[in-house]
Amino acid sequence: MNDFYRALSKVKQRSGNKFAMATIIHIDGSAYRHTGARMLIDEQGNRYGTISAGCLEEDLNYHAQEVIQSSKTQTLSYDMRSIDDLGWGQGAGCNGNIEIYLEPVSWENTPEWNEIYKLLDQRKSVVSVRCIGGKFKDKVFHLYYPNGSTVNHIDDHEISKSLSSDLETFLKSGQKIGFVKIPSLESDFLFEYYKPREVMYVFGAGPDAIPLVRLASELDFWVTVIDPRGSLNTDHNFPDAEARILEHPDDYFSHAEIKDNSYVLVMTHNFKWDQQVMTHFLTTGSAVPKYLGFLGPHRRTVRLNSGKEVPDWVRSPIGLNIDAEGPEEISVSIMAELIQLKNETSSQKELIK
Repeated sequence: MNDFYRALSKVKQRSGNKFAMATIIHIDGSAYRHTGARMLIDEQGNRYGTISAGCLEEDLNYHAQEVIQSSKTQTLSYDMRSIDDLGWGQGAGCNGNIEIYLEPVSWENTPEWNEIYKLLDQRKSVVSVRCIGGKFKDKVFHLYYPNGSTVNHIDDHEISKSLSSDLETFLKSGQKIGFVKIPSLESDFLFEYYKPREVMYVFGAGPDAIPLVRLASELDFWVTVIDPRGSLNTDHNFPDAEARILEHPDDYFSHAEIKDNSYVLVMTHNFKWDQQVMTHFLTTGSAVPKYLGFLGPHRRTVRLNSGKEVPDWVRSPIGLNIDAEGPEEISVSIMAELIQLKNETSSQKELIK
């Protein structure tokens, strides 16, 4: 889940309100959520998101109110390994020690978050470097684009040099979040890699696309629906889509490019239109998306490719095999497959650890 973007959206939506943001920055053992998981708590104690199975939220709410009132950060540690009711896990025995960073946030008083939100909406990834303990506590030092350009910079060359070296190591690690102690600076730093929402293109605006787009949006995908039928491709049917394009596939491809690392679902139920999508990706030299899948049996997809077997990277039929029936269940099977693919790399890294 893209907890960070969700949190930023909530803070922006309720500008003028004060929140405390809880972020898991380190786990020793196992836990319900991974490092980088976030939740928001407002002044009334309302919670948005979750970082545990309910074991920590009450105590976090107490500390969150302190953080909101004082405007000062806190770092909390919860030992969930106890198997009796004296531990934070309330006897759950979750076998993990969780470290959580609590910080005050509001749209008006956290300008670096406004900048990050703007960059994410522009489909740009960002890396932030913040000091969360020691000499430079609570200072944001850098906001980076992935290409290395700096949004904010440090005048002190020695500090910049120290952080740049650790930043390079962090980026090579492929992690979303990293906690680094730098003795020479007498400080602890939090490195975070923020990614924009995953981009999805849905070719087809039939009844089966409606629950799919709704679910995809809820799961933090940025969805564009392409279908020339104005009676189907409407705001009423797709209120959660970021964009609706009333064009045939060929017309759309004549002026638009599918973004790298995107997810493309083809479900127009029109053989000619589906074939236009197939032809575009297999014969025009277009960039291969992270996922290209065609609804329907595999033999139909072979026919779309003029009877030739389709490449292995083309998914057909789409969705995990859970014997799904009806648009809602099929949508769940499709999104389950996409989530599996999206999380595949990070899951492999966890296994390596």
